[in-house]
Amino acid sequence: MKKTLPVMITGVTLGISGVFLFSKPAPAAPAEEASFIEYSIELPGDVLSLTHGFAGGIGPMPDAITTLENSTISDMLAFTGRIRDRDGNLVGLASELEIFPDANGIRPDMTWKTDWTVTTPQGTLFMHENERIPAAHLPAFETVAGGEAWTGSLPAQVSVGPHPSGRGVIVGGTGLYAGATGTFVEKVDLRGLTPEGDMAGVMYVQIFLDKKPGGE
Repeated sequence: MKKTLPVMITGVTLGISGVFLFSKPAPAAPAEEASFIEYSIELPGDVLSLTHGFAGGIGPMPDAITTLENSTISDMLAFTGRIRDRDGNLVGLASELEIFPDANGIRPDMTWKTDWTVTTPQGTLFMHENERIPAAHLPAFETVAGGEAWTGSLPAQVSVGPHPSGRGVIVGGTGLYAGATGTFVEKVDLRGLTPEGDMAGVMYVQIFLDKKPGGE
């Protein structure tokens, strides 16, 4: 998977102070394990599609997909992927639809809005969050800015709201999750980054339901 590195790298140094100011600590563990669900998406292996309207850096996936460049929605990004349970088994699909302040690419001092759907045979959850590049990921981008590839492991939360805890918000669901409420967290364990924009790692979606599925 790739990210919009030329634009992101330009803003790394300028955005460091803003990232540290706005980054939030990870939320506490849920009170009941029954109310907690965690899915993962392996990057790039579980990516099904990715497109946006940013110039340069990130390539569409697959190659034949229509991009959003030079359109009225060039400030948006669409992503779909397979999701895995905590044992690594494939259990469903997820999508992210992201809206940015402009079409100039992702920058460390930028916050953007993301809508999620998480679908399994049991039902679908609808969620939304605010995202920001976490301070913990900056060393990787700084290495790439110097023209070198980076490998390692930098786990960090990218969710910064809109819930006061810094989590995203569950707004509803279908099937087993009909009427669901609660919060969720998106985390990314960044494991590889190249000057060409290739990214490797694992994305985690940690869901904190107000009540266990099917509960009263």
